[in-house]
Amino acid sequence: MKKIKSPCKLRPKFSSGLLLQILAMVLFFGFSKANASNITWQGAKVTLHLESIQVNKLLDVLEDSTDYRFIYKVSDVDLDRKVSVNVQDEPIEKVLKSIFKGTYTVFRIVENKVYLTKSDEAEVGNESKALATTISGKVRDTENNPLPGASVLQKGTTNGVIADANGNYSLTVPVDSFTVRVSFVGYTTVERTITASSSKLDFVLKEESLGLEDVVVIGYGTNSKEKMTGAVSSVDATAIEQYTSTNVDQAIVGRVAGVDILTNARNPGDGNTITIRGAGSITRETNPLVVVDGFPLAEGSSLNIINTNDIERVDVLKDAASTAIYGSRAANGLIMITTKKGKKRGPTINFSSVFGLQERSGSYDLLNAYDAAKFFADGRNNAYLKNHPDADINDTEAERLAKGANVRELLLDYTLPYLNGEQGLTDFDWEDAVYRTGNIQNHYLNISGANDGTDYSVSLGYSDEEGIVITADQKRYTLNLKTNTDISDQVRFGVNVNGMYAERGLTNGSNNYRFPIDPAGRAMVYMFPFFSAYDAENGAAHGYSVEEQILANRPYNANMQENPVAMAELSKYKREEFNTFGNAYVEFEPINNLKLKSSLGYLYNNKFTDQFAPMLTGSYRRLISERDTRQGSESRNDRLDVLWENTLDYKFDVKEHSFNVLLGQSYQSSAYKSLSVTGADFPNDIIQNIDGSTIQTADASRSKWVQISYFSRLLYNFKNTYFLTGSIRTDGSSRFGEDNRFGTFGSFSAGWVFTNESFFPQNDILTFGKLRYSWGTTGNNQIGNYAQYASIGTGRDYPFNGALHPGASPSSAPSPGLTWETNTSHNFGVDFSIYDVLDVEVNHYIANISNLLLDRPVPTHTGFSSSLQNVGEMENKGWEFILNTAGLKVGELEIGLNANLSTNQNEIISLGGAEELYEGGSQRFITQVGGSLANLYGYKIIGLLKSQEEVDEYLSRKSTTLSAEVGDYIFQDTDGNDVINADDRVSLGDYNAEVSYGFGLDLAYKGFDFNMTFNGTLGRVAFDEMTSRYLEYGEAFSNTNYHYFNNYWDPVTNPDGFLAAPDAYGNTETRQASRNPTNYNVLDADYFRIRGLQVGYTFPFSLLDRVGLKQARIYFSVNNLHTWTDYRGMNPDGGDNGNPLNRGHIHGTTSVPRIYSTGINLTF
Repeated sequence: MKKIKSPCKLRPKFSSGLLLQILAMVLFFGFSKANASNITWQGAKVTLHLESIQVNKLLDVLEDSTDYRFIYKVSDVDLDRKVSVNVQDEPIEKVLKSIFKGTYTVFRIVENKVYLTKSDEAEVGNESKALATTISGKVRDTENNPLPGASVLQKGTTNGVIADANGNYSLTVPVDSFTVRVSFVGYTTVERTITASSSKLDFVLKEESLGLEDVVVIGYGTNSKEKMTGAVSSVDATAIEQYTSTNVDQAIVGRVAGVDILTNARNPGDGNTITIRGAGSITRETNPLVVVDGFPLAEGSSLNIINTNDIERVDVLKDAASTAIYGSRAANGLIMITTKKGKKRGPTINFSSVFGLQERSGSYDLLNAYDAAKFFADGRNNAYLKNHPDADINDTEAERLAKGANVRELLLDYTLPYLNGEQGLTDFDWEDAVYRTGNIQNHYLNISGANDGTDYSVSLGYSDEEGIVITADQKRYTLNLKTNTDISDQVRFGVNVNGMYAERGLTNGSNNYRFPIDPAGRAMVYMFPFFSAYDAENGAAHGYSVEEQILANRPYNANMQENPVAMAELSKYKREEFNTFGNAYVEFEPINNLKLKSSLGYLYNNKFTDQFAPMLTGSYRRLISERDTRQGSESRNDRLDVLWENTLDYKFDVKEHSFNVLLGQSYQSSAYKSLSVTGADFPNDIIQNIDGSTIQTADASRSKWVQISYFSRLLYNFKNTYFLTGSIRTDGSSRFGEDNRFGTFGSFSAGWVFTNESFFPQNDILTFGKLRYSWGTTGNNQIGNYAQYASIGTGRDYPFNGALHPGASPSSAPSPGLTWETNTSHNFGVDFSIYDVLDVEVNHYIANISNLLLDRPVPTHTGFSSSLQNVGEMENKGWEFILNTAGLKVGELEIGLNANLSTNQNEIISLGGAEELYEGGSQRFITQVGGSLANLYGYKIIGLLKSQEEVDEYLSRKSTTLSAEVGDYIFQDTDGNDVINADDRVSLGDYNAEVSYGFGLDLAYKGFDFNMTFNGTLGRVAFDEMTSRYLEYGEAFSNTNYHYFNNYWDPVTNPDGFLAAPDAYGNTETRQASRNPTNYNVLDADYFRIRGLQVGYTFPFSLLDRVGLKQARIYFSVNNLHTWTDYRGMNPDGGDNGNPLNRGHIHGTTSVPRIYSTGINLTF
């Protein structure tokens, strides 16, 4: 285990500083066991008379009595060793030599900082006897900034030097081969074997990767990973930059245990669904709270508003002990995002540029035109043979009509050439027409630096992305400004501003503006491959249904399906979005380690949406004549959030006991308003402004909520071995009634580093070990702004004096007694390190969510059927396993490994007196007491009816209430009562993954770097309605996929087929029931995906220095390279539509994009 001792606070610089320092020393020695007779200093001279004092206390004395600050890893220095020091007016170098003489500790002095490091060999103090040559060079970081104060040491000796202010060094060494060890606090140590021919040697040190000594961001502060008692996972900027995306949520997929991020965004810039440790509610919001640089984003905010290049790190707080400080907003977990700030002494300019292509990675595997012709013929022939006893499959159209055949029993004229095997016919791929290969580019410029108590960072970003669906695109501009400055020794001021403006083309319009992948549109799979999307003469997309499909008054269905390419290209669906948020703070430190801070933050979001559908578009399965007007709409949404917070943070020690006390107050308000106007009957397609329409309607809404909060936290540390954390927060929200407006939430956690105990044997294998436990409660205030009140509905016209008059009446019951949904969780954890290389973390959590909000029946005399009540309860529990390596090397090959695996089990404990809840059409989902949330619910298919005799026997024996015909499914009689009805439906699984996992590999060798990341799920199922309701239903009204085509039953050509035979007249109740969930169409939604692959090369500094560059790196990457899955839909991650009760219903999702990109990073 490695620890870093932080430097003490620099003393005040006013004239009385010396007196305060002397007073501090006197107080210190009043509580010290050391006997000091005299302590003085002047400049770099020290006078010191101390007997039998521990090294750690002696270093404190030197810090308190001089301007020197000591920086070291605890494992490098024997702090408990006692020494006696008697020096009079001696330089600090001589004092330190006497203190560390005969030990493994060596020192180097840079300005007023003293770096203590450890020599690896036992022969400390034996200088080399053959000094014959000199090596020199420069020590830099990975951005080619010099590292002044870096130690350059001949390994096994005390022969070493310190790099100067420019990182330069010069060291005299033996002629023979030897090893040079270069180290710097906070960076990975580098060793290199040197031969006599070496003279000019530069060293590049990397910042230490996330490890046990890393600092993580928690609510209203930071803490080291070593001292954390809760469950927190972190992702740094390096990992985020390995994935090409404008949304940070995509960059951390598979990297954080317990975090489920569904890649289900439809358009560039759309947000994705995030859950932490399972769904936190049955009917309310389940996304976590996102906090950026201390500012909590508004509910439903997309992470598209933050440029991923600006992000320094992402910390995910998962247990209540970590999240309780945010009280009622943190029931679903916390994501803390920290943006970059200036770090270097001088200005540093970073520029990056990315160009790439993206394409769809999924497919419905639709039939080509020749196979589709056979499928349609089979469906119509089966219907004809079934309905007419004297029918023959070879009957001509005239003979069929003579026998009474209807339109569904006639072969489609335009399929006959395909059935006859004619070549060179149209075979149009509608998936290729709707999807495309889109261009992407992303450019970023950052200027940052730090000096004289001020750090600053200014960045600009521009991205231009064509989505994989036609007309989906985004142009985005971002700005980030961040600065902190010391106004005086006691006052610090900071400002952080983020801005984003985007112009977006969208694809999933409302019911009146259908687009290719709209959940209800289904246009792409409905289209026939016999016809092109484009006019044969001029290549333009049709603006209406394919004309050939209504020849001879014989459409493939009762209504028409519009050309989806025309819908996209002729209609308009644009959105402009402006978003800005930020905060400013003033921090006052009246005495050391007591900080008073006041911050004021804001968030403003504006969206303007413009839609227009020309004549004969957007009709969605309606006859052309039914849509002969143009329609358009414009809407504007505005949100303004204001946050004012005040905190007191005090850190102090009492002997070996360390305390950190936080007290705070918060006020937040959020105001939202929207205005939407629609128009119809525009005079032409050129005039698209609403005032140019004849029929106009408008809709407007406003809402507001306010929350005030008071919070506190105590962090306790004893000897870096025992840790306690406690927090409490009281929230008052306007969303609740007066009697329940305030809720109090608290947490307690403890940690024990058992490897620091004296009884634990010191060894090089288990170098660190810690046990953790936490308990806490958080709340969920996502009940809507006015759920406590009765709502009034309009449109209640009433008669008076022989005429109808507009009226209003209550539409929902008031619920003044509503209170907070409450999440009470326990977390048991263990952290350990092996060989200081392998870090392992294990967590087991149990979360009980009570007071769940559900609609429950109320007496009819109230005038309502139900009201919202706090009556439900459920539980989430699971395990998390996390593994990381750091500093693993084989020769010059550096290796990094990371892996995580998590489980989640959900159980419904109470539904307020009910045994089950149903959701979705035909009760497709069931949530039962004793079961899990949102189970798919349907029949279990056990075979096919392959003859009329089997049909008759099945219907008579089972007394089924469902009609059936030859080629239909046989449903299992689950309850064994010889009746097939709705009671025979069973749970078919749910969308909650039993296991989620991810792992990655990082390699680096002589400037080259390579990384791969993977992620996947186990134990998850989904109901894809595009597949079950249309592609595999067999109605022969739309195209189908090859799974159905190759496996549907035919008594002649495929007697072993196990799927229902195609039937254009397939309207039996058994056939219709198979459109809903069954064990055949509830699909395995597990997958294993190569999430990312990147190869890069960093040019050597010797080349870059000539052109004024500090660093240059080029790379090539592929995102979502390949997915292995048995899922037959477009994307197994599309199963969350925001309603926890029907999670797992996939309807019209978009393919996950496969992205190829190349980029360059330059540092000046």
